[in-house]
Amino acid sequence: MILVQWSCEVPQQKRERFISFAEKKLKSFYESYGALRYELFFPMNTEKKYFTYHATENENMYTEQLLFETFKDFEKLYDTIEEVEEAQNMVGKYVKEFGISNCNFKILKQY
Repeated sequence: MILVQWSCEVPQQKRERFISFAEKKLKSFYESYGALRYELFFPMNTEKKYFTYHATENENMYTEQLLFETFKDFEKLYDTIEEVEEAQNMVGKYVKEFGISNCNFKILKQY
């Protein structure tokens, strides 16, 4: 299994609209192009700190995760985004419509 994960910041005033967009559009978009699962996470603040380096998170920094069976399945999605205008428009909304910034991207392989 391949886990593709990125964390980005969404402006506070666009956060709720982005969550709705993820639930109504992004989930079905990514899953229709080969992702086994799409998930969106926002930080959870807790009173208890579990480690000395456990810091309070930026509430506008979210993490998206896509699960793929193989790396080739992820590459197919990536190629689709580069080649298909509809897919480019969907992914383009991250910046154009929601002002997403400060992203970190990871690809992880399950062993």
